[in-house]
Amino acid sequence: MVDNLQVEKSGQIIEGEIVMKLKTIGIVVMTASLLLGLSQTTIAREPPVAKMVQIEGQVEYTRNGKRWNPVRRTKYLFPGYKIKTGANGSGKLINQQTGESQELGSDSEIEVTIDGIALVSGNLTEPQSESVSVFQSLMNKFAKAQRYTTVRRSLTSNDDKVCDNKVRTIRKISLSPAHPDLVWRNACPEFSYRLIIDGAATDISAQSTSEMIRHTISGIEPGEHSYRVEVLDKDGTVYIPRKDSTFVWVSGKDEKEMVSTLDSLNDDVFMQTNYLEEKGMYVAAMDAYRDYFSENPDDNDMRPLLIQSYNDLKLTNLKQSEARLYNAVLEEDY
Repeated sequence: MVDNLQVEKSGQIIEGEIVMKLKTIGIVVMTASLLLGLSQTTIAREPPVAKMVQIEGQVEYTRNGKRWNPVRRTKYLFPGYKIKTGANGSGKLINQQTGESQELGSDSEIEVTIDGIALVSGNLTEPQSESVSVFQSLMNKFAKAQRYTTVRRSLTSNDDKVCDNKVRTIRKISLSPAHPDLVWRNACPEFSYRLIIDGAATDISAQSTSEMIRHTISGIEPGEHSYRVEVLDKDGTVYIPRKDSTFVWVSGKDEKEMVSTLDSLNDDVFMQTNYLEEKGMYVAAMDAYRDYFSENPDDNDMRPLLIQSYNDLKLTNLKQSEARLYNAVLEEDY
Protein backbone atom coordinates (compact mmCIF):
# COMPACT_ATOMS: atom_id res chain seq x y z
CA MET A 1 0.00 0.00 0.00
CA VAL A 2 1.34 3.44 -0.93
CA ASP A 3 2.34 5.59 2.08
CA ASN A 4 0.05 8.48 2.95
CA LEU A 5 -2.69 7.08 0.75
CA GLN A 6 -5.95 8.72 1.66
CA VAL A 7 -9.28 7.28 0.59
CA GLU A 8 -12.34 9.44 0.44
CA LYS A 9 -14.97 8.35 2.91
CA SER A 10 -18.27 7.30 1.47
CA GLY A 11 -21.49 9.06 2.16
CA GLN A 12 -23.41 11.72 0.46
CA ILE A 13 -25.00 14.77 1.94
CA ILE A 14 -28.34 15.29 0.35
CA GLU A 15 -29.33 18.93 0.57
CA GLY A 16 -33.01 19.71 0.48
CA GLU A 17 -33.94 22.32 -2.07
CA ILE A 18 -35.15 25.42 -0.25
CA VAL A 19 -37.42 27.67 -2.29
CA MET A 20 -37.04 31.12 -0.75
CA LYS A 21 -39.77 33.72 -0.98
CA LEU A 22 -38.92 36.92 -2.84
CA LYS A 23 -39.05 39.15 0.20
CA THR A 24 -36.62 36.97 2.15
CA ILE A 25 -34.03 36.80 -0.62
CA GLY A 26 -33.25 40.50 -0.24
CA ILE A 27 -32.40 40.43 3.47
CA VAL A 28 -28.88 41.71 4.01
CA VAL A 29 -26.97 39.20 6.10
CA MET A 30 -23.67 40.00 7.79
CA THR A 31 -22.40 37.08 9.93
CA ALA A 32 -19.13 36.87 11.85
CA SER A 33 -18.11 33.61 13.49
CA LEU A 34 -15.06 32.38 15.33
CA LEU A 35 -16.32 28.80 15.41
CA LEU A 36 -13.59 26.32 14.39
CA GLY A 37 -11.31 29.17 13.44
CA LEU A 38 -13.44 30.36 10.51
CA SER A 39 -14.77 33.81 9.72
CA GLN A 40 -17.90 34.03 7.55
CA THR A 41 -19.53 37.06 5.93
CA THR A 42 -22.09 37.41 3.22
CA ILE A 43 -24.57 39.89 1.80
CA ALA A 44 -27.66 38.72 -0.09
CA ARG A 45 -29.41 40.49 -2.94
CA GLU A 46 -32.86 40.21 -4.45
CA PRO A 47 -33.20 38.45 -7.80
CA PRO A 48 -33.69 40.56 -10.95
CA VAL A 49 -37.18 41.90 -11.55
CA ALA A 50 -36.76 42.60 -15.27
CA LYS A 51 -34.41 42.23 -18.17
CA MET A 52 -33.57 44.53 -21.06
CA VAL A 53 -33.29 43.18 -24.58
CA GLN A 54 -33.11 44.50 -28.16
CA ILE A 55 -30.71 47.22 -27.08
CA GLU A 56 -29.99 49.92 -29.64
CA GLY A 57 -27.67 52.92 -29.49
CA GLN A 58 -26.52 54.54 -26.25
CA VAL A 59 -27.91 52.78 -23.18
CA GLU A 60 -26.30 52.95 -19.73
CA TYR A 61 -27.03 51.62 -16.24
CA THR A 62 -25.89 52.28 -12.69
CA ARG A 63 -26.18 50.13 -9.56
CA ASN A 64 -25.60 52.86 -7.02
CA GLY A 65 -25.79 56.17 -8.87
CA LYS A 66 -22.02 56.65 -8.67
CA ARG A 67 -20.89 55.26 -12.02
CA TRP A 68 -22.74 54.65 -15.28
CA ASN A 69 -21.78 51.66 -17.43
CA PRO A 70 -22.74 50.86 -21.02
CA VAL A 71 -25.34 48.17 -21.79
CA ARG A 72 -24.45 46.23 -24.95
CA ARG A 73 -26.33 42.94 -24.60
CA THR A 74 -29.26 41.38 -22.72
CA LYS A 75 -29.13 42.86 -19.23
CA TYR A 76 -30.84 41.58 -16.07
CA LEU A 77 -32.07 44.43 -13.91
CA PHE A 78 -32.02 44.29 -10.11
CA PRO A 79 -33.81 46.52 -7.60
CA GLY A 80 -31.95 49.81 -7.22
CA TYR A 81 -30.69 49.93 -10.81
CA LYS A 82 -31.24 52.98 -13.00
CA ILE A 83 -31.24 52.91 -16.80
CA LYS A 84 -30.91 55.87 -19.14
CA THR A 85 -30.89 56.14 -22.91
CA GLY A 86 -29.20 58.69 -25.16
CA ALA A 87 -30.57 60.48 -28.21
CA ASN A 88 -30.22 57.28 -30.27
CA GLY A 89 -30.83 54.78 -27.46
CA SER A 90 -33.73 52.38 -26.92
CA GLY A 91 -34.57 48.91 -25.68
CA LYS A 92 -37.31 46.51 -24.60
CA LEU A 93 -37.95 45.75 -20.93
CA ILE A 94 -39.46 42.41 -19.92
CA ASN A 95 -40.92 42.04 -16.43
CA GLN A 96 -39.68 38.71 -15.06
CA GLN A 97 -42.77 38.18 -12.91
CA THR A 98 -45.55 39.00 -15.36
CA GLY A 99 -43.77 38.41 -18.67
CA GLU A 100 -45.10 41.76 -19.93
CA SER A 101 -42.89 44.01 -22.04
CA GLN A 102 -42.44 47.75 -22.38
CA GLU A 103 -40.52 49.81 -24.92
CA LEU A 104 -38.06 52.35 -23.53
CA GLY A 105 -37.53 55.30 -25.87
CA SER A 106 -34.63 57.66 -26.43
CA ASP A 107 -33.56 60.33 -23.93
CA SER A 108 -35.34 58.44 -21.15
CA GLU A 109 -34.54 57.26 -17.64
CA ILE A 110 -36.11 54.55 -15.48
CA GLU A 111 -35.57 53.20 -11.98
CA VAL A 112 -35.89 49.53 -11.06
CA THR A 113 -37.75 48.82 -7.83
CA ILE A 114 -38.79 45.59 -6.13
CA ASP A 115 -42.26 46.18 -7.60
CA GLY A 116 -41.12 46.73 -11.19
CA ILE A 117 -40.11 49.60 -13.47
CA ALA A 118 -40.71 53.27 -12.61
CA LEU A 119 -40.35 55.97 -15.26
CA VAL A 120 -38.22 58.91 -14.14
CA SER A 121 -38.29 60.87 -17.41
CA GLY A 122 -38.83 60.34 -21.12
CA ASN A 123 -40.92 57.66 -22.81
CA LEU A 124 -41.96 54.19 -21.65
CA THR A 125 -44.86 52.38 -23.31
CA GLU A 126 -47.68 50.65 -21.45
CA PRO A 127 -47.08 46.97 -20.58
CA GLN A 128 -47.93 44.45 -23.30
CA SER A 129 -48.27 40.68 -23.10
CA GLU A 130 -44.98 39.15 -24.20
CA SER A 131 -44.41 35.58 -23.09
CA VAL A 132 -44.82 33.09 -20.28
CA SER A 133 -42.84 34.29 -17.29
CA VAL A 134 -39.80 32.35 -16.09
CA PHE A 135 -39.74 34.37 -12.89
CA GLN A 136 -40.21 31.47 -10.48
CA SER A 137 -37.32 29.43 -11.88
CA LEU A 138 -35.20 32.58 -12.06
CA MET A 139 -35.98 33.43 -8.42
CA ASN A 140 -35.20 29.90 -7.29
CA LYS A 141 -31.88 29.84 -9.13
CA PHE A 142 -30.72 33.14 -7.66
CA ALA A 143 -31.88 32.09 -4.20
CA LYS A 144 -29.86 28.90 -4.45
CA ALA A 145 -26.82 30.72 -5.83
CA GLN A 146 -26.83 33.11 -2.86
CA ARG A 147 -26.03 30.18 -0.57
CA TYR A 148 -22.56 29.94 -2.09
CA THR A 149 -21.54 33.59 -1.66
CA THR A 150 -20.40 33.14 1.95
CA VAL A 151 -16.74 33.99 2.39
CA ARG A 152 -14.76 31.66 4.65
CA ARG A 153 -11.41 32.98 5.77
CA SER A 154 -9.05 31.08 8.00
CA LEU A 155 -7.89 33.01 11.04
CA THR A 156 -4.53 31.25 10.86
CA SER A 157 -2.41 32.61 8.02
CA ASN A 158 -0.36 29.44 7.80
CA ASP A 159 -3.47 27.46 6.82
CA ASP A 160 -3.32 28.97 3.36
CA LYS A 161 0.00 27.20 2.84
CA VAL A 162 -1.42 23.74 3.52
CA CYS A 163 -2.44 21.86 0.39
CA ASP A 164 -5.63 19.83 0.43
CA ASN A 165 -4.84 16.78 -1.70
CA LYS A 166 -8.44 15.52 -1.76
CA VAL A 167 -9.43 16.49 -5.27
CA ARG A 168 -13.13 15.89 -5.83
CA THR A 169 -14.87 15.92 -9.19
CA ILE A 170 -18.46 16.50 -10.21
CA ARG A 171 -20.27 13.16 -10.08
CA LYS A 172 -21.88 13.34 -13.52
CA ILE A 173 -21.22 15.68 -16.40
CA SER A 174 -21.70 15.87 -20.16
CA LEU A 175 -18.95 16.63 -22.66
CA SER A 176 -19.05 17.10 -26.44
CA PRO A 177 -16.76 17.67 -29.42
CA ALA A 178 -17.12 21.45 -28.95
CA HIS A 179 -16.78 21.27 -25.15
CA PRO A 180 -14.44 18.33 -24.47
CA ASP A 181 -12.71 19.46 -21.25
CA LEU A 182 -12.80 17.92 -17.80
CA VAL A 183 -11.79 20.30 -15.01
CA TRP A 184 -10.78 19.94 -11.38
CA ARG A 185 -9.13 21.95 -8.62
CA ASN A 186 -5.37 22.38 -8.76
CA ALA A 187 -4.63 20.99 -5.30
CA CYS A 188 -1.03 22.19 -4.94
CA PRO A 189 1.66 23.59 -7.29
CA GLU A 190 3.86 20.48 -7.04
CA PHE A 191 1.09 17.87 -7.39
CA SER A 192 0.61 15.94 -10.61
CA TYR A 193 -2.45 13.91 -11.54
CA ARG A 194 -3.50 10.64 -13.05
CA LEU A 195 -6.78 10.69 -14.97
CA ILE A 196 -8.31 7.24 -15.39
CA ILE A 197 -11.09 6.86 -17.96
CA ASP A 198 -12.73 3.45 -18.31
CA GLY A 199 -9.65 1.92 -16.68
CA ALA A 200 -7.11 3.61 -19.00
CA ALA A 201 -4.70 6.00 -17.26
CA THR A 202 -3.27 9.31 -18.50
CA ASP A 203 -0.61 11.12 -16.46
CA ILE A 204 -0.90 14.89 -16.25
CA SER A 205 2.09 16.96 -15.17
CA ALA A 206 2.03 19.47 -12.32
CA GLN A 207 0.83 22.92 -13.35
CA SER A 208 2.15 25.25 -10.68
CA THR A 209 0.48 28.44 -11.93
CA SER A 210 -2.87 27.07 -13.17
CA GLU A 211 -6.01 28.15 -11.29
CA MET A 212 -7.62 24.85 -12.30
CA ILE A 213 -6.59 21.75 -14.21
CA ARG A 214 -8.22 21.35 -17.64
CA HIS A 215 -7.79 18.21 -19.67
CA THR A 216 -9.21 17.78 -23.15
CA ILE A 217 -10.83 14.42 -23.89
CA SER A 218 -10.60 12.95 -27.38
CA GLY A 219 -11.16 9.67 -29.18
CA ILE A 220 -14.22 8.80 -27.08
CA GLU A 221 -17.36 7.08 -28.31
CA PRO A 222 -20.77 8.63 -27.53
CA GLY A 223 -22.28 7.37 -24.30
CA GLU A 224 -21.40 7.08 -20.62
CA HIS A 225 -17.84 6.63 -19.34
CA SER A 226 -16.33 6.31 -15.86
CA TYR A 227 -13.46 8.49 -14.68
CA ARG A 228 -11.52 9.48 -11.61
CA VAL A 229 -8.64 11.81 -10.76
CA GLU A 230 -5.79 10.53 -8.58
CA VAL A 231 -3.32 12.93 -6.97
CA LEU A 232 0.44 12.32 -6.89
CA ASP A 233 3.49 13.97 -5.38
CA LYS A 234 7.18 13.19 -5.93
CA ASP A 235 6.89 10.08 -3.75
CA GLY A 236 3.82 8.57 -5.36
CA THR A 237 0.04 8.54 -5.03
CA VAL A 238 -1.37 10.59 -2.14
CA TYR A 239 -5.08 10.48 -2.92
CA ILE A 240 -7.50 8.14 -4.68
CA PRO A 241 -11.25 8.83 -4.62
CA ARG A 242 -13.30 5.93 -3.36
CA LYS A 243 -15.91 6.23 -6.10
CA ASP A 244 -15.53 6.98 -9.79
CA SER A 245 -17.43 9.80 -11.45
CA THR A 246 -19.06 9.56 -14.88
CA PHE A 247 -19.22 11.68 -17.98
CA VAL A 248 -21.50 11.37 -20.99
CA TRP A 249 -19.98 12.05 -24.38
CA VAL A 250 -22.63 13.79 -26.47
CA SER A 251 -22.89 12.75 -30.11
CA GLY A 252 -22.35 15.25 -32.92
CA LYS A 253 -26.05 15.05 -33.83
CA ASP A 254 -27.20 15.85 -30.29
CA GLU A 255 -24.70 18.67 -30.06
CA LYS A 256 -26.12 20.27 -33.22
CA GLU A 257 -29.54 20.31 -31.58
CA MET A 258 -28.06 22.00 -28.50
CA VAL A 259 -26.30 24.61 -30.64
CA SER A 260 -29.58 25.37 -32.41
CA THR A 261 -31.35 25.90 -29.09
CA LEU A 262 -28.53 28.09 -27.76
CA ASP A 263 -28.67 30.24 -30.91
CA SER A 264 -32.39 30.78 -30.33
CA LEU A 265 -31.60 32.23 -26.88
CA ASN A 266 -29.55 35.01 -28.50
CA ASP A 267 -27.21 36.73 -26.01
CA ASP A 268 -29.13 35.93 -22.82
CA VAL A 269 -26.39 34.45 -20.64
CA PHE A 270 -28.82 33.31 -17.95
CA MET A 271 -31.04 31.36 -20.35
CA GLN A 272 -28.02 29.91 -22.19
CA THR A 273 -26.23 28.69 -19.08
CA ASN A 274 -29.45 27.42 -17.54
CA TYR A 275 -30.02 25.31 -20.66
CA LEU A 276 -26.43 24.03 -20.65
CA GLU A 277 -26.71 23.00 -17.01
CA GLU A 278 -29.99 21.21 -17.70
CA LYS A 279 -28.08 19.20 -20.32
CA GLY A 280 -25.26 18.43 -17.88
CA MET A 281 -22.80 20.68 -19.74
CA TYR A 282 -21.39 22.23 -16.57
CA VAL A 283 -17.95 23.12 -17.94
CA ALA A 284 -19.54 24.78 -20.98
CA ALA A 285 -21.81 26.77 -18.64
CA MET A 286 -18.83 27.82 -16.49
CA ASP A 287 -16.95 28.97 -19.58
CA ALA A 288 -19.97 30.98 -20.73
CA TYR A 289 -20.13 32.72 -17.34
CA ARG A 290 -16.39 33.41 -17.37
CA ASP A 291 -16.62 34.89 -20.87
CA TYR A 292 -19.55 37.04 -19.76
CA PHE A 293 -17.70 38.45 -16.74
CA SER A 294 -14.59 39.01 -18.81
CA GLU A 295 -16.72 41.30 -20.99
CA ASN A 296 -18.90 42.64 -18.15
CA PRO A 297 -16.76 42.76 -14.97
CA ASP A 298 -19.08 45.38 -13.42
CA ASP A 299 -22.15 43.10 -13.45
CA ASN A 300 -21.62 42.00 -9.87
CA ASP A 301 -25.23 41.05 -9.15
CA MET A 302 -25.00 38.18 -11.65
CA ARG A 303 -21.78 36.91 -10.06
CA PRO A 304 -23.47 34.41 -7.68
CA LEU A 305 -24.30 32.30 -10.73
CA LEU A 306 -20.60 31.94 -11.56
CA ILE A 307 -19.88 31.18 -7.89
CA GLN A 308 -22.49 28.41 -7.96
CA SER A 309 -20.97 27.08 -11.19
CA TYR A 310 -17.58 26.78 -9.48
CA ASN A 311 -19.29 25.04 -6.56
CA ASP A 312 -20.97 22.53 -8.87
CA LEU A 313 -17.60 21.69 -10.42
CA LYS A 314 -15.90 21.37 -7.00
CA LEU A 315 -13.55 24.27 -7.80
CA THR A 316 -13.55 25.46 -4.21
CA ASN A 317 -10.58 27.81 -4.55
CA LEU A 318 -12.18 29.70 -7.44
CA LYS A 319 -15.54 29.70 -5.66
CA GLN A 320 -14.05 31.39 -2.60
CA SER A 321 -12.04 33.86 -4.67
CA GLU A 322 -15.14 34.90 -6.63
CA ALA A 323 -17.23 35.12 -3.44
CA ARG A 324 -14.68 37.51 -1.91
CA LEU A 325 -14.86 39.72 -5.00
CA TYR A 326 -18.66 39.64 -4.97
CA ASN A 327 -18.90 40.66 -1.30
CA ALA A 328 -16.21 43.33 -1.63
CA VAL A 329 -18.14 45.03 -4.44
CA LEU A 330 -21.40 44.83 -2.47
CA GLU A 331 -19.74 46.42 0.55
CA GLU A 332 -18.52 49.26 -1.68
CA ASP A 333 -22.04 49.79 -3.02
CA TYR A 334 -23.51 49.99 0.45
